[in-house]
Amino acid sequence: MSRSHLPPVARAALSLRAHDKASRVRPGQRAFRWGSPRSGSLREEAAEAPPSAAHNPVHTTAILLIPLFAVSTIAVTCQTDKCETVGATEICTGCKAGGVPVDGFCWPPGSPQAAAAGCTEEDGAALDKTAATCEKCGDGYFLFMGGCYKTESQPGSEICTKASDGVCTACNTNNKYIFQNKATTVTPGSECILCSDATNRNGVMGVENCLKCQAPASSTGAATCDTCKAGFYGSGPCTKCHDDCATCSGAANNQCTSCKAGKYLKTDTNTCVEAGSCNGNTYADPVTRTCKDSAITDCTTCEYNPATGGPKCTACGNSKKVKTAINGATTCVTVASECVDENHFKDDGNTMCVLCSDTSGSDPNKGVAQCKTCTKSGAKPECKTCLEGYIKEGDGATATCGACHQNCAICSEKADKTKCQTCKTGFFLKVSSTPGECFACGDTNNGGIDGCAECDNNTGSLKCTKCKPNRKPAGNTGDLTCTEKTCEDETACGGTSGACDAIVIDANGKEHHYCSYCGEANKFPINGVCVSNANGNTGCTNNVCKSCTQGYFLYMGGCYSTTNAPGNYMCKTAANGVCTVVSENNKYFIVPEASNTDQSVLACGNPLGTLVDTKAYVGVYGCSQCTAPAAPSDGGMTAAICTSCDSGKKPNKDGSGCFACTVSGCSHCNRDDMCEVCSSGKKVSPGRKSCVDGCPSNSTDDNSVCVCNDGYSPDSSGTSCVSSGANRSGLSTGAIAGISVAVVVGLPC
Repeated sequence: MSRSHLPPVARAALSLRAHDKASRVRPGQRAFRWGSPRSGSLREEAAEAPPSAAHNPVHTTAILLIPLFAVSTIAVTCQTDKCETVGATEICTGCKAGGVPVDGFCWPPGSPQAAAAGCTEEDGAALDKTAATCEKCGDGYFLFMGGCYKTESQPGSEICTKASDGVCTACNTNNKYIFQNKATTVTPGSECILCSDATNRNGVMGVENCLKCQAPASSTGAATCDTCKAGFYGSGPCTKCHDDCATCSGAANNQCTSCKAGKYLKTDTNTCVEAGSCNGNTYADPVTRTCKDSAITDCTTCEYNPATGGPKCTACGNSKKVKTAINGATTCVTVASECVDENHFKDDGNTMCVLCSDTSGSDPNKGVAQCKTCTKSGAKPECKTCLEGYIKEGDGATATCGACHQNCAICSEKADKTKCQTCKTGFFLKVSSTPGECFACGDTNNGGIDGCAECDNNTGSLKCTKCKPNRKPAGNTGDLTCTEKTCEDETACGGTSGACDAIVIDANGKEHHYCSYCGEANKFPINGVCVSNANGNTGCTNNVCKSCTQGYFLYMGGCYSTTNAPGNYMCKTAANGVCTVVSENNKYFIVPEASNTDQSVLACGNPLGTLVDTKAYVGVYGCSQCTAPAAPSDGGMTAAICTSCDSGKKPNKDGSGCFACTVSGCSHCNRDDMCEVCSSGKKVSPGRKSCVDGCPSNSTDDNSVCVCNDGYSPDSSGTSCVSSGANRSGLSTGAIAGISVAVVVGLPC
């Protein structure tokens, strides 16, 4: 998904995992990140490819992407009952007081985004700072459910395909999320109706909780619902499913078709149960979220096997026993006839099939630690070869497997790092002939490749085949470069199960990406990396931090110390888990009224914001330095006061937005290259395109802004005031009107 209404270069990211409500994103939810080139600008991560953003002369282009987290970041600034979905996209139709919806996201009324959309009162008057919706939109946008949208990008393109003069002239009905209002007289902004919008709009309405629908046949009445939203069933009205169900076919708890997080669907009863209730030959499959049949013949009891991503049989029927392969896969076999192979032997009583490396039993029926292949013809098994990383020592029943050096796959002597013959994955043999020493693929001090996780040295020229999780791959497959760091944590916070979305800006304005959620069990984001020692932060549980101890403060799902980087980039002093004094670079501001369970510091340029109870605090997009705002009223939204902007832009007078401002001598602009305040005692010219020593004739000095007198308007250069009736011919408009009338009157019928 792309957007065209946002300024370029963002400077920080929000992870809502820091909030108690945080969880994986649900269908229809929208969450955003903002950051620089690593992820672009403010974005919304979407499943579909983003269309190109169109240029708008009032502001510069940027991109919005989507959902990694829920509660969605829209929920921070949106009124609780004003979140709607258009297809798979969540939009806000009513922001907290102090924000207005532009393309479904809440922006301060004085922001460039609101200005570009022409978001105003119904009569065109400027919105006040407590506005929560738009009543009128400008050219290139259309009004829909209290917000302004563009047709060229989502979600606007899902609603409308053609707009003119701030209203939609052709609704997008292709996906059946929207239908055209066929009322005789349509109120501006009600041309398109969302299927779930049950509000009476000129006698026409949708159906509450409906996803897809058919428009009413006449010019009045309600739509006919084809498909209800997830969690509801029916065809109008849409009725809520049982609390256990995510989707359903009826209201009872045995009519579920899918389950909420933490529960699994039993397909034989259509009920949602805990993992432990997936009994018999079924297991709780975390991918399908069902009690899935193991498909292992003769298996009677099984469980999920994370090693294989499939089932693990724990008990068999028909007098068969479990046989476990080296890779962890399980089958049920007849011990006497189906057990023995190079990796297995049977116990003396033909009651178990034992893996060569399985030492859990007792003599003489247990294997040899780290043994790969073996035989048993006597009292004890004899190991023949060892698993990767081990070397066989001794012979016969007394043979054991000794560990090679930790980097070796095959070695000629155990524990000696110089006796490697081949290396484990992620390492390379430095010498041209074996044995030798294995070094990590990313060990640049010994000829490795920076950021490389796996490599190939078979041709004599080391080439990277896989980058570390926290590096961005570039180049050809089999010969990659991995120089761009995407996360400061080497594991990228546990890979795809984790999240590296806590962006911290250092004193030089450079972004660094840190962990906001840890993908590995019993690890927590402390000082931006995932560690098992929470350093006394008892509020860190379930892979995320929700409160911090003395000397630390909460930021985007992690606890940060003020005594070292990256915490000291943001905060100078913290007390009782709350940042009380920001770092001296002023790139962050203190969030008013925050407790130790709230995010107490926020980047000046972070428009996604954070919640303290019902109050939303946001940064100003594109802002590099700021001061903290005053606390808004309950349920309100307030932005930092920007004092300096990125990319050569300048803030407007009230600090609510950053604009391109190339006017010489201008300190504040409130439109791109439209000066609002001049520096050094100069005055804003009538056309706001320059700063002048004094106001020209036919103008008045209004607080150092030159305003043309009645009957006069700025000339094309914006430096002088000319008569509003003057024209290039030198004739007054009245004279021209008289000539026009005379000509018309003189024409034949």
